[in-house]
Amino acid sequence: MGKLPKLSKLARRKLKVARRMVFDQIGIIAIKPRSKAPDSRFCPRGSHDATQNLDQIKQWLQEDDRIGLAGVMRETQYLVVDVDGPEGAKAAKMLGPLPKTFAVNTRNGTHRYYRHHGKVSGSRIKLATDLDIIASGYVLLPESEHPDGGQYEASDLNRNIVTLPQRTIDAINRERKAKNAITTDDKGETSKIAKGRRNSALASIAGSLRHQGYGSDFLFTALTAINEAHCTPSLPRKEVRQIAESVGRYAAADADLFAEMANVEPRDVEFSWYPYLVRGAVNLLEGDPGTGKTYLLCTVAACFSAGIALPGQDVVRPVNVLFMSAEDDPDTTLVRRLTRMGANLDRITYTTRYFQLEEAALGWIEKHITEKGVELVILDPLLAYMQGGIDMNKANETRPFMARLAELAKRTNVTIIGLRHLTKGSKDKAIYRGLGSIDITAAARSALMLGLHPEDEDVRVMMHIKHNLSERGASLAYELLDGDYRRGKVPKLKWLGEVEIRPEDLAAAPGQAGRPNEARQAAVTFLQQTLAHGPKPVKQVLAMGEKRSHSERTLRRAAKDIGVAKEGGCWKIAKNNL
Repeated sequence: MGKLPKLSKLARRKLKVARRMVFDQIGIIAIKPRSKAPDSRFCPRGSHDATQNLDQIKQWLQEDDRIGLAGVMRETQYLVVDVDGPEGAKAAKMLGPLPKTFAVNTRNGTHRYYRHHGKVSGSRIKLATDLDIIASGYVLLPESEHPDGGQYEASDLNRNIVTLPQRTIDAINRERKAKNAITTDDKGETSKIAKGRRNSALASIAGSLRHQGYGSDFLFTALTAINEAHCTPSLPRKEVRQIAESVGRYAAADADLFAEMANVEPRDVEFSWYPYLVRGAVNLLEGDPGTGKTYLLCTVAACFSAGIALPGQDVVRPVNVLFMSAEDDPDTTLVRRLTRMGANLDRITYTTRYFQLEEAALGWIEKHITEKGVELVILDPLLAYMQGGIDMNKANETRPFMARLAELAKRTNVTIIGLRHLTKGSKDKAIYRGLGSIDITAAARSALMLGLHPEDEDVRVMMHIKHNLSERGASLAYELLDGDYRRGKVPKLKWLGEVEIRPEDLAAAPGQAGRPNEARQAAVTFLQQTLAHGPKPVKQVLAMGEKRSHSERTLRRAAKDIGVAKEGGCWKIAKNNL
């Protein structure tokens, strides 16, 4: 094969679309130009040739930029609600309120993309004449041409694909079961419900009505009419009454509280920054004052909003961020830091007033997440947003709050980061050092701790101290550079790479209450005595100090205090410091 040409503008636009879909782990296939059929030149097996390899997709577009691209829902956590025209939109109301999500304008309507954790199968589930659910088939992506003319377009290519509520999944399955249980005539109209399907069909219809808030008497009236007109033969009136009362026994708000484990579809864990931040979950960032917690949060928010890769990331795209701070003002602090870190401020929103996360407030946030397509929520600090009256040190009071926060994260598939300060006392394990109940840490899926480098207090270290769903991430060092507060110039965070630092090695922030000064002074005395007669190998000095109960961290900090220099693997001290 000869050298392939450079990508055309059209091909670059299509590759951008492919990159966005691959970010959400949706496979891509090539479609014949102005067609809905797979292009056998690139995908001879159709959906089975779906790929997330951007280099391969780029090669397709280099060979023929006229091809369309389609996203394959098969074996993913996604489905597409295909709505055609006003009739389709009207029919979609049977599924309940559909949250705003990533959508593509088609020739006659929209393709609305949703995540789901329920069990939905079927290449194309036809719920109505102009309403289909595509759960395992494929759909054409933006920039592709419709066979009858026109182009598929996305109003916001980077909008989040939100999670479909479980009640909507249940409604889809109810409608599908009901249709499978009903025989239709040549015009597609209901003709009869055959024996063996009568109870399930009526129960499904009753469930749909109950979900809309109708009571037992209404259900009985409606089911009686359907039974007499369409069930062959009709069920006894007593059985119809039992179905109505059985379904009506559940409060409409309780309809989704219980489900069968057999219907649960296993799903893969997603990360917004592997392995440090879990998507659809609560994550913690902990540290003492002076360790640059808010600077790190601003850096993460900036990178998310501008599509800038964080350490270890390859494929990234800009996303929307909600930054809630109860400590720092947007105008005097946050906007300066975010701008310094390269943020796209158009993608970052904030709360104009402080409020605690009561039930109503969680509803406000969920609405904002859905309307704005938010994918990252920052709570700085987490404990400031707990409901009034909660004792943060009591597990039975903090766990319900954390559980509701986790439900919000899962339901909207956002990454929530809660900032937490550390206790002043020392603990054996870093995971216990966070302020408040250990249940706060237990409810989080990932936790990061910040501290000062034991050998250089100008360097900060981010340490992965809890990792339920992944391997432990490497400790990452960073520093804050080029700041001048007198001139209003805030520092910029610079990553320094991986370091071999453990939580117990992290130095305390300046001025923090911690280990007694006597230990450090004793280490100074030991070094002065040990190095008084000349240089000694560093390893030897550390080994000698360990035998006298001086930790390596304390010795290195003491060495810095008295000006110990390193020369050829040895430590030496100036005579005027003895």
